[in-house]
Amino acid sequence: MISKNRIKLLSSLKVKKYRDKNQLTILEGYRLIEQAINFNADIINVWLCPEAIDSNPMFIKNLNFKNISYDLINNEDLKKISGTENSPGVIAEVDISKYITKVNDKVSDNLVVLDGISDPGNLGTIFRTCAWYGIKSVVLTNNTVDPFNFKCIRSGMGAHFYLQKIIINNTQDIIKFLKDNDYDVMCADLKGINISEVKTSSHWAMIFGSEAHGVSLDFDTFNKVTIPGKQSIESLNVSVAAGIILD
Repeated sequence: MISKNRIKLLSSLKVKKYRDKNQLTILEGYRLIEQAINFNADIINVWLCPEAIDSNPMFIKNLNFKNISYDLINNEDLKKISGTENSPGVIAEVDISKYITKVNDKVSDNLVVLDGISDPGNLGTIFRTCAWYGIKSVVLTNNTVDPFNFKCIRSGMGAHFYLQKIIINNTQDIIKFLKDNDYDVMCADLKGINISEVKTSSHWAMIFGSEAHGVSLDFDTFNKVTIPGKQSIESLNVSVAAGIILD
């Protein structure tokens, strides 16, 4: 059974400060945990309610096959840790230290840069879209919501663990990196060039800003692209726009 100290630690992971300090987060639900396992996430342990063990033999078989340790937890202790009102009865503790990094010379692939995205649901959806289109590295400005926020993880449905790098940096360092490494940089903007008319190089970075504020003025020197619409709606949801532009 889970110890009181472990319950205290896992409960603290609802707060960003403690996720950062311990480099850990929590996954909840069979589907999300299975996706994370498929992407070789560093799962430390899985805890299940007794009824969950009895009703999901294939899940237990997969844990055994992958040599992932698991143990029992009662419903009362689970509620202290859970980030949802109605927990599915299974949680996993995951080491996230290998995903978070700074921009550096080892980053050379195409990039999606997310500037000031504040909604964790949107961020998780963009991660999922990036995984669908084979994007391995995502860059976040410092004012973007924590990618390992529980809501963001649920929205991403395992995409976090498909990514090789989640890069978090200040805007100026990101801009310097993009220029120094000769990226073909574009910003999503209502006043940009029609995306269907744009031809990109094989070494590109695409920047998306928040719906409320758009891309930061710091990125204003880069080319702008847009998705043509009927203009009867003020703007697209950023996660929808990201899907259209990446496609």
